[in-house]
Amino acid sequence: MYGTIIFYNTDNGSGLILSEEKDKHRFDIESWDDLDNLPQIGLKVSFILQNGTIQNITKHSFAPTKTDIPINIQDAKKTILQTSLPNSETESFEKKIDPKFYSVKTVPKNFINTTMDNFFSSLRETVGKYKDYELQSSEERLDYFKIKRFLFTAYNNLLEIDSSLADGNLTEVYQNIQNINDIYNIYKKSYMYPKIAFSNIFLRYTRYKEAKKRLERNISSTKSLKASLNVMEIEIKQKVSQLEELDKDDLEMITLRQNIKHLKGLYVDAIDYIGTLREENEMLLPITDEYFEHFFNEFSKKFESSYKNNIKNLINILDSMAFLFDRLMWKKASYSKAIIARFEESNIPYPYSSLTFLRYYLKTLDKSKLNEENQELFKLLNYLEKRKTEK
Repeated sequence: MYGTIIFYNTDNGSGLILSEEKDKHRFDIESWDDLDNLPQIGLKVSFILQNGTIQNITKHSFAPTKTDIPINIQDAKKTILQTSLPNSETESFEKKIDPKFYSVKTVPKNFINTTMDNFFSSLRETVGKYKDYELQSSEERLDYFKIKRFLFTAYNNLLEIDSSLADGNLTEVYQNIQNINDIYNIYKKSYMYPKIAFSNIFLRYTRYKEAKKRLERNISSTKSLKASLNVMEIEIKQKVSQLEELDKDDLEMITLRQNIKHLKGLYVDAIDYIGTLREENEMLLPITDEYFEHFFNEFSKKFESSYKNNIKNLINILDSMAFLFDRLMWKKASYSKAIIARFEESNIPYPYSSLTFLRYYLKTLDKSKLNEENQELFKLLNYLEKRKTEK
């Protein structure tokens, strides 16, 4: 079945597909099977619907367009000659396939650990770069992911009152948080899409990619050759009909027979080459499957463990920086005449903090019309109040 992704939540990997039949189907990231593409709104996809559950979702590979299909005998002949005959650029690619060359046995021992260590190196570098921001006491940390949306909204609101708030080290801390958050999102995305992580982190450095490239090239060549055969078959039938209508003494008969012989030769060559491609694919498919059978489970377990061990250090820094940013922001706000005047006008009590500002904001809401985002703010309020009482 085919459809279009009309909603996708990158935070939890859930989404909605609108099928060609105009039915809506919910899915989660566990059903995503495309190693080269990430789900996103507007993406055309193909999928299997089994017992009302979506499975095997991939980006939809469309059939060749009319411009890709030969429409005359010249194009058909050209396609067959270019596809089935080796040249200097593709000579090594055209040689008879050796399954051992692509085998999983070509993967060095402990290669999963090597590629994984390389993948997490930039995360470790980021942790090392911002290590000085990390505060040891849990009291000097704020849960970054609980407070970040409200924290930065408050920051923007304060800037609208007094733009000088951005002067000095507050902006530096803000930019550093954004940089670390970007790194976090990159690694989180890999964690959410284990099959794509497996492809990008591990498979890309093995001969799996070469086998897959050859497999895809063979499939594409087969489609082109079959389309060319259809054109050529029609042309041969037409020329045979013309030949039957000629007199035995007609000089054109010799030329026509040579032309038919040439076309039939190309036709047979194309059929033979399609057979060769089919044989190659029958060898390549099990090889590509082998990589998943041999390495995917081991990779997934080690990747999950490595991700959790590495990402917690980054989250500790984000929590510490959220605390520093929050403290510095409200400290600067307490010295701003413009902010003090506005807060006094709005009955926001001193000392200023995210807690006092959040309490003020929630009082302005209609509790009967709360959206999901506002409901999360009440959870944040409970978190901040509990944190205050524990100090």
